[in-house]
Amino acid sequence: MPDRVADAPAGGTPPLSVSSVRTTVNKTGSWKYIRPLYRDRVAPCNEGCPIGIDIEGYMNLLREDRVDEAVDLLLLENPMPATTGRVCYHPCETACNRRQHDGAVSIHAVERTLGDLALDRPLPRPDTPPRRERVAVVGSGPAGLACAYHLARLGYRVTVFEGEEEPGGILRYGIPEYRLPKSLLAREIDRLCAYGVELRCGVRVGKDLPWSRLEDYDAIFLGLGAEQSLTLGIENETAPGVFSGLDFLRSMARGIRPSIGGDVVVVGGGNTAMDCARSALRLGARVMVVYRRTRIEMPAIEEEIEDAGAEGVEFEFLSAPVGVITEEGRLVGVRCVQMKLGDVDASGRRRPVPVEGSEFTVGCDTLITATGERPDLEDLPETIEREASSLPVDGIGALPRAGAFAGGDVTDQPRTVAHALGAGKRAAVGIDAHLRRAAGENRPGPDLIALRYGRVGNASMTRWRGNDPVPRTGAVNDVVPFEDLNLNHFAPVEPNREVRLSPGHARRSFKEVNLGLLRETALEEARRCFNCGVCNRCEICLIFCPDLAISRRPGEAGFVIDYDYCKGCGLCNAECPRGAMTMTREGL
Repeated sequence: MPDRVADAPAGGTPPLSVSSVRTTVNKTGSWKYIRPLYRDRVAPCNEGCPIGIDIEGYMNLLREDRVDEAVDLLLLENPMPATTGRVCYHPCETACNRRQHDGAVSIHAVERTLGDLALDRPLPRPDTPPRRERVAVVGSGPAGLACAYHLARLGYRVTVFEGEEEPGGILRYGIPEYRLPKSLLAREIDRLCAYGVELRCGVRVGKDLPWSRLEDYDAIFLGLGAEQSLTLGIENETAPGVFSGLDFLRSMARGIRPSIGGDVVVVGGGNTAMDCARSALRLGARVMVVYRRTRIEMPAIEEEIEDAGAEGVEFEFLSAPVGVITEEGRLVGVRCVQMKLGDVDASGRRRPVPVEGSEFTVGCDTLITATGERPDLEDLPETIEREASSLPVDGIGALPRAGAFAGGDVTDQPRTVAHALGAGKRAAVGIDAHLRRAAGENRPGPDLIALRYGRVGNASMTRWRGNDPVPRTGAVNDVVPFEDLNLNHFAPVEPNREVRLSPGHARRSFKEVNLGLLRETALEEARRCFNCGVCNRCEICLIFCPDLAISRRPGEAGFVIDYDYCKGCGLCNAECPRGAMTMTREGL
């Protein structure tokens, strides 16, 4: 209580209470019925990443200029960041809360920069004591490479069998040079081999090597990929001059430039179709893409569609081929029919329906069909259970046969590089748990709910290994919505744009089109990150606390709340820019 009340002079300041002792005498915290808590939550970009990368974590490290640690954290979850920074469809940016403020953080561009920096660092040494168990990985596409990488970092001896002469699967043979330079891909695979992974290329299991030879391994992972192109089922489809999309891209990857003439028609609306169309442009052809739905329904990456159009690819929407026209054994055109969109089908899109009497002809020298792919399951041993066009796996990639796992395009999941890398990582967790149980180690099996980022995100390897280098106040799976952010603390800042070749220059060669961001620009872009849901020690709570109940944690990161004086006003929670605090009732 105040000792006295000062008299106010006439016309002056009104009476003020003056205390002769420190205000800490009265522990006013007993007045509250709710209290604030620091509570780490999940950034929506983390949940949206199919690989399961701690994006917010490495962005926070970059904010503090801890670049090497940011690279290390990225590599703990993603074995190929220089690759994914170039070819991923980056759903993390669609999920980014900043998208609703002034534009999403260019996460893929920052990741690409970190991936390129990682290539210039000394090749790492294994970071885990070696184990005796051996694992066979069949297929060196993104799923197989990811599984092998994470298992090697867990200490296992891994051998990868690849039927092609060089590793990489779809990354090498299905993605053109102008999107993913093969010299860069080779350097990322070299890093994987530095952990002790053995690559055996030119060995097709089931043909060059009996499946029975894999019985010598303690576990196997099947990452076969989808290598068979779907046919159109139209008249005269096998005529000379008709290529499947994958065969066309494989030829290009092997250095073979097919003779395609001056006019090319590409059928399809996915990434393979865009890659074929843009590659044909670079061979000097005029290219038309025929797609049975509209631009809105195209499954290809939006940037790929935009680049194709800018480079000169023409689009014929709501059209589908019904026959191939030849003269004297030579392809001269494609007979098409116009389509209209009907009811929604199983894909969630409106089904295209032919319009009666609407046939028309498109003249061309080459037809490239790129309407989808499927895995080849014919050569698998009978002991591997299969479904119609995929292998049945559980959440960690385990097949019904003990010790057998699968992931990527050979399973029922979206066929993207990112999803394949994520599947390989989940299977590595599953194999690690399986082999440790077999060795008699008393460790609980993987709990995907606890390992996931958010409710539907992919598993975190740092959570499985228990070595997350980013301090946390408590990992939870509560994803921070945009509405929980306090935007008063964020000034609008436009995203940094990547440097790109002009469309006219790009179409004249297979040089990389997207040149990315300079290092300093990438660091600027990283600082645009809201760091949603995680305390990054901005001190807003400390500044706004009217009771001085918040202070820096002595010798550690973060803050402490003195509940003896906190009255539960909630001002700290309301002012927190990134939703890293919550209010809870007393006694809970």
